[in-house]
Amino acid sequence: MNKKLEMIIDGKKKKYDILLKVDTKDDNGSYILYTENEKNELGDIIVYAGLLVTKDDDEVEIKPVLDDKKLEMLDDLLEQITKRTQKGE
Repeated sequence: MNKKLEMIIDGKKKKYDILLKVDTKDDNGSYILYTENEKNELGDIIVYAGLLVTKDDDEVEIKPVLDDKKLEMLDDLLEQITKRTQKGE
């Protein structure tokens, strides 16, 4: 996807890469997977999931994904993409 996301967290401006955006029909939700490309202690890139919420003034806010089924769906998609990328597809 190669789009950038800029957020202010704790008063600091941070830039993230958007890996994937998924629109769901069952709840009309829009979800994203994004990363700052930092790695955990195992060397894996840390990926965050968020729910995009449009406010009354058309500003978009990213909220935590609280639905376990949605988190599982996003995790499955990320796993599929990772496997395909590793295979060179």
